[in-house]
Amino acid sequence: MRIATAFIVAVMAASAAAPALAQSDRVSDVEFLQAARCRGLVASQALGATDAASLEAFLNVQGKSRNAYVLDKADQVAADAKRAAKRAGPERRATLSAELAGACARFMS
Repeated sequence: MRIATAFIVAVMAASAAAPALAQSDRVSDVEFLQAARCRGLVASQALGATDAASLEAFLNVQGKSRNAYVLDKADQVAADAKRAAKRAGPERRATLSAELAGACARFMS
C-alpha cells in the first residue's frame, strides 16, 4: 500500500512539474516584442541584407502561445522598426545596425 501511495504521489509531482519544464524555454512578452523589433530591422533593406530564417522560426514558435494583444503589438513594433530604419540618417542607421548585431543576435542563433 505504501509503495502504491508513493508511486501515485511521484506521478502527480512529475505531472505537475511537466508544464513548468515545458514553459522554461518560453520568453517573456517583452523579449518577444524585442524579437519582433529585430524582425522589423531585418526586414528593412536600409540596414543591409541579413538572414532572418532563424529569427522567423523563433518568432513562429514563441508566437503560438501568445495573447492576441501581444501578437498585434509585435506587428506594430516590427512595422515601427522597419519604418525607423527606412527613414534613418547615417548616424541613426549606425545605431540600428549595432542593435541588429548586438541585441538581436541572441534571437537569431
